[in-house]
Amino acid sequence: MTQHDLSTDDLPAGRYGPATRGPRRRVRLGRFHVPVTALVLAALVVLGTLAVAWLSAENAKDSVDWQDVGFSIQGPEQVDSTFDVTMAPGTTAVCTVQALDPGFAEVGSLDVTVGPNPTRTARYTVSVSTSQEATTAVVKTCDAQD
Repeated sequence: MTQHDLSTDDLPAGRYGPATRGPRRRVRLGRFHVPVTALVLAALVVLGTLAVAWLSAENAKDSVDWQDVGFSIQGPEQVDSTFDVTMAPGTTAVCTVQALDPGFAEVGSLDVTVGPNPTRTARYTVSVSTSQEATTAVVKTCDAQD
């Protein structure tokens, strides 16, 4: 058997991983030396966080929230619904109020424009005409108007 001496120049290319790279670029921050790629990644994370925060604030600015407060059955052809609407002062919204029977079938519906108000939250009471006696009335949706 013959013994062969192999130098590193005789090794197959790529078989033992990539060739070593030169020195990595680092930036000095105080006493620390930080890789440039770490700084770039940190900057991207900060920018991404700021973008999400800005989009959330813009989305919240146009949001309309509502809370059912109560209802009062006025007879077989009408029910009153009381609800609170929270939105930016000076804006308007359209809320859809549903009158429901014992099986939760819709027996009446009303679209009502609410606002503008000087405060964030305002209380409204509306009367909904019904095709038969309702057992409840609830706000289905409230959407901001342009």
